[in-house]
Amino acid sequence: MTLVMNNISIMLVEPQSAGNIGSAARAMENTGFSNLVLINPVDYKNNEAYSMACNACGTLLNAKVFPNIKDAIKNSGLVVGTTRRKGRERYPVLTLNETIPNILIAAKKNKVSILFGREDKGLKNDEIKLCDLLVEIPTHKNYQSLNLSHAVFLVCYELFKAEAPSGQSIKLAPWEEMEGMYIHLEKTLKRLGYGEKGGAHLLQTIMKSFKRLFGRTGLMQKEVNMVRGICTQIEERIK
Repeated sequence: MTLVMNNISIMLVEPQSAGNIGSAARAMENTGFSNLVLINPVDYKNNEAYSMACNACGTLLNAKVFPNIKDAIKNSGLVVGTTRRKGRERYPVLTLNETIPNILIAAKKNKVSILFGREDKGLKNDEIKLCDLLVEIPTHKNYQSLNLSHAVFLVCYELFKAEAPSGQSIKLAPWEEMEGMYIHLEKTLKRLGYGEKGGAHLLQTIMKSFKRLFGRTGLMQKEVNMVRGICTQIEERIK
């Protein structure tokens, strides 16, 4: 599992508490993970974070910091978002048990990013759109909000105790290449007039469905190139 764990990054998006960052680092080391990524964090190199990290200061001090999510995930083959809320913009949401095999298989040969949102608001809808898969951690209906570091521990622990599935892994196209393909695909569909009768919302729904479909299955670089080649041929024919 070491190689698999080394390919998985825990990404905290705009964490608001230095103590939570330290606690998340400790939860990661408890379960064998060390790749901590912070997106536009608060100041965390202080006594509050060090105290909560306890002996996990190595993970804390080696955390990579990025100004935005896109820069952090651009080389990832799989991006997983965690969410408590559901809705039209957050469908489908898988359970943790459903998602674990996808993560472990992908991590055999690819970088995997798992995003955790802000303590008060979680991930925003436009950030959810960057994810290939969405996962929820079920909690009691009377109090559904999880502490950030507790959510990190639960996901890391489930990954830690699961055996890597025997299924064959493929080298996936990085997120940056996938995003370029989605932009190209949407542009082509617009030129075809696809979704016009249903308005902009229909095209957004179609694109979201494509992202979730390809997010579940994954595409190799040659397959991304193939889709973009088809789009280019369509554009040439309708000039």
